[in-house]
Amino acid sequence: MNSIRSRQVQIASRSDVGRVRSANQDVCGEFENADGYRLLVVADGMGGHQGGETASRLALETIGGIFERDFGAAETLLVRAFRAANDEIHRVGASDPALHGMGTTGVAILIGPSDEGWVAHVGDSRAYRLRDGRFDQITEDHSWVCEEVRQGRISAEEASVHPMRNVLLRSIGVGSEVDPSAAAIDLRSGDCFLLCSDGLWGELDDPAIAEVLARESPSSAAAELVDLANAHGGRDNVTVLVATVIDADEAPAIAMGVDGPTEGPAPSRSDSQPDAAALHAKCDSPGQRSIWTPPVVIAAVLVTVMALFWRLCA
Repeated sequence: MNSIRSRQVQIASRSDVGRVRSANQDVCGEFENADGYRLLVVADGMGGHQGGETASRLALETIGGIFERDFGAAETLLVRAFRAANDEIHRVGASDPALHGMGTTGVAILIGPSDEGWVAHVGDSRAYRLRDGRFDQITEDHSWVCEEVRQGRISAEEASVHPMRNVLLRSIGVGSEVDPSAAAIDLRSGDCFLLCSDGLWGELDDPAIAEVLARESPSSAAAELVDLANAHGGRDNVTVLVATVIDADEAPAIAMGVDGPTEGPAPSRSDSQPDAAALHAKCDSPGQRSIWTPPVVIAAVLVTVMALFWRLCA
């Protein structure tokens, strides 16, 4: 396995309320630390209008805050961050009758500066990887039907229409403890990762999702996947975060950021949490940031000037 000496990551995300729900309880975010690690998070709240929005926002802010303030061994950090989010959501829910029983699913990918990454999740928000034309789900849902499929008691086709298909075995914040799944993954230049809520995979099958990721840039793919989920019914909030890993030697100019605007309310900031500026890119933030490699920009300008000079002299 070849280590990528200098990695750049092209990131885009989109979140939408869908065609049925009245509020968007999904959130997503992107974080970066001084050591070049990138953390991507999607959370899908549960527990009524106010409860679901509060739970997913607290999960995002708590997980991102721990990553930025207290970085350590990557896999251990992800587990600790998810458990801290569980503690915070459970504490807030227990102290406010209007929020009692709220919770959220969550999925995160940590992209390192070399050839290693890590994924962690709770619930049925998913992570996928597209590599060399192969599209794989790299998380396993913590749901009743998926456990039945794993045990061989029902088929995947039966699971997709089972009356208990929405029953989760694990969630963040509902109980006093949570057991996140976390694992290391290898990274290669060209890998495309997708984090999403069930509003996407519940409407589109894997081949349809993979086809969009294979032919579109992250920003175009994020927008098209949301549009397709809505066209297929949009029965739930839908959130997608797409990240493509690129060797810096192959891509001197990489756009990073989050496309917008999107439908649905922006996740609000709790005054007891880190400032919203620390959430480097939320899924409903407008605009897009670009990072250009200065020497490449200078070279491009010089080439343009020389070409104009020779044309004038010709």
